[in-house]
Amino acid sequence: MTQRDMIELVQQHHPHMGEKEIRKLLNRASDVFCSETEIIKKTWTQPTVKDTRYYPLDADIIRIIDVRLAGEFIPRLINPPKLEDKDYT
Repeated sequence: MTQRDMIELVQQHHPHMGEKEIRKLLNRASDVFCSETEIIKKTWTQPTVKDTRYYPLDADIIRIIDVRLAGEFIPRLINPPKLEDKDYT
């Protein structure tokens, strides 16, 4: 089904709605669907810096599935770290 088909289908039930409004709603529904189903997955790479624990994340990241360093999985930290970073207080 194309976007044109979906617009026509919506307008059959809601003739007062304009194309622009329907497109916005369809795009929002698509974004929500992709986010909730995690249908789109992407790898994100961040270079590491010695003695740095915290890094800024890209605004598009919704969920982190795992973290790897040199090909090894890093286990999720359950408790707060025992040592504070020099650059983070």
